[in-house]
Amino acid sequence: MFDLITIVLVLGLLLFAGYTAMQGLGKFPRRTTDDVTPYLRSTEIHELESLLDPAQEVNFSLRLSPPEFVAWQRKRIHLMREYLLRMCHNSLVLIEWGNTEAFGEPITASNKTDKQLMAHELVQAATEFRLYSLLALAKLRLWLLCPTSLWFLLRSPSLPGLRNVFGINALASYSRLKNAAETLSLAFSADFQHELAARL
Repeated sequence: MFDLITIVLVLGLLLFAGYTAMQGLGKFPRRTTDDVTPYLRSTEIHELESLLDPAQEVNFSLRLSPPEFVAWQRKRIHLMREYLLRMCHNSLVLIEWGNTEAFGEPITASNKTDKQLMAHELVQAATEFRLYSLLALAKLRLWLLCPTSLWFLLRSPSLPGLRNVFGINALASYSRLKNAAETLSLAFSADFQHELAARL
């Protein structure tokens, strides 16, 4: 039995190492300002705010019959997942761009430029939101895998419960990400900032 457990653990580690290596090989080579906005996916932050609004969910739960509410809620879970997939992708693009700007030239603590400091802030903000989105997406996936028949027996999934995941507030984290991206983009040009802001 011990040998079987050891083999399973070793295989798991090898699969994880292989997956990590494949991800590294397929990584975008060096993301510059020219490689940011064309790769961003459009997001609707006001739609995300609406999905996370507890008043809206309570209102519909009172107005709809239980089967209607479950069907409505399942569609909203799919929509939330779609928005988070886009935003998670965007945060990765911004992390790659931020790393290029932060580590593009040799630096020491004494010669960090304002642009590099802004890039560090962007990387931190984008990493925080990416962590939130990955955790929230895992939770949404579990909800979607659960048959809706169980929703009548158990408590129905609640999207406003995803406003905070592991201490990360979705809207505050995304606002920090957007502000950091706009601040860094303004260091290049106002046109670039407007273009980037329109995509986020």
